[in-house]
Formats: sequence, C-alpha cells, structure tokens
Amino acid sequence: AAYPPGSVFKLVNGLIGLQEGTLTTENAYPCAGGYHFGNHKLGCHNHKSPLALEEAVMMSCNAYFCYALRNVLENKKYSNIGEALDKWNEYVQSFGFGHKLGSDFPAELGGTLPTSKMYNKRYGENGWKFTTIISISIGQGEIGVTPLQIANLAATVANRGWYRIPHIIKSSEGVEIDPKYNEKQYTMVDTTNFKKVINGMWRAVNSGYGSGGTASVAAVPGLDICGKTGTAQNPRGADNSVFICFAPKDNPKIAVAAYIENAGFGATWAAP
Repeated sequence: AAYPPGSVFKLVNGLIGLQEGTLTTENAYPCAGGYHFGNHKLGCHNHKSPLALEEAVMMSCNAYFCYALRNVLENKKYSNIGEALDKWNEYVQSFGFGHKLGSDFPAELGGTLPTSKMYNKRYGENGWKFTTIISISIGQGEIGVTPLQIANLAATVANRGWYRIPHIIKSSEGVEIDPKYNEKQYTMVDTTNFKKVINGMWRAVNSGYGSGGTASVAAVPGLDICGKTGTAQNPRGADNSVFICFAPKDNPKIAVAAYIENAGFGATWAAP
C-alpha cells in the first residue's frame, strides 16, 4: 500500500536543496520546539539549536527541513511557487517516487505526489503558499509511498545517487532476465551531495545513546550502519513507525526498510 513516508523523506528534501543551491552543509537553522509561522507551529522534539545539515539528519529536526523546503519553493529563479513545486516533483520522481518502479513484484503501486495543478484545484490559483503545504517538508501531507519505494530510497542513497529497478530474480538457468533490471537509474542529484547526508545517517546510528542520534538502537559494532528513523502521522489511526538503513557506510551491500502500521515512534519499533 501507499503510506506517508514521514521523516525518512527529509533526506530527499535535503538533497534537492543541495542540488538547487538553496541549501549548503554550513546553513544552520533554529528550532524552538518546531517551525513557527503566524500563530501556528509545526512541532519538533527537544534538541540543540541551531543545527546544520548533518546534525539535522542525525536528530531528525522538523524545523530544519521546513526551512530547507521553503528555500526550494521560494527560489527566485522560478516565476512562482507552482513552477518551483513542479520542479521539486520532477526531482522526487527521479528517486523512484510518484510512479511504479517497474519491478516484477505483482500488483506494484506507484504512490502519490502533489503537483501545482492539484493545489490550484484545491486552493485556487495563487491561493496557496509554502505554509499551506508545509507538511510535505517532513514527508506528510499529499505524499504517498510504498515500502518498496522507501527500501529503494535506502539503496539510492547508499549508491550515492542511482538505483536499479528492484526485482525478485537475479538470474536463473534457462530464463532470460529483462536487461532493464541491470540498468542504473540516476537521480537528478549529484553524487557529491549524497555524501553530505550519509554522514548524518551514520551519526544517527553510531553517535551513541544520549548524544541525539535518533537511531542509536540500530547500531551493531563493526557494521557501520547508516540509518534514518521516521514517525509518520496516519490519518486513520496511531502513527506508523518507519526506519531505513544500509550497510556498510562505504561500499554498501544491503539496504533495508521497515514500515510498521500504527506502532508509534520509528526509533522505538521499526529500528529495532
């Protein structure tokens, strides 16, 4: 099924910001219990402030990624937010979201991604702005992804920017495997930018309990696991618990996604 990805999607928004040049690893943003706008607030847990990218990934700061996406959508090189959002959509699709991956898994779903057309229809043209759709900053709102797509995200980050279409059978005697499964599918984000978020994922797992790493429960000595937790709000019940990881950090061999319905915090359920 398609679910909101929650905080694991922050990796995608951070990478898009780096590629667009609206975010650098040095940019630090404040978090006073969340991102404040008008009389509203998108909340966050307690941690040090301000944070730059690596620590924002490690601590899964909501406010940081609100600033990151705001900068992408309010980029002056686009004539309006609708144009910027559609460019964002193009980036996200290059990670394998918003459409079927083309795997040999039966009944594969494509998930959902918002477009300017969709928001124009809902709010009227010029009737919406960044704060109207702020929840997509943290992988909520109109984003729907399958567990296969988030496992593929883990593989894409591990590969520093490309994936192969997921498939069940690698090879079999007397069976011809479709060559498309061997082709590399590249994202629109440069390899160099992936290294910057991977350090944050490594620190999320390996920083040790109490230092802010949200995924320290997943650490295994000697495996150099890089991970990202997520807690996805669910319109139909308790939060879903999410965790993605890959290992080892350099020359990775395996990527994993855990998505547990109605379980609660990613660090409490999905990561273990």
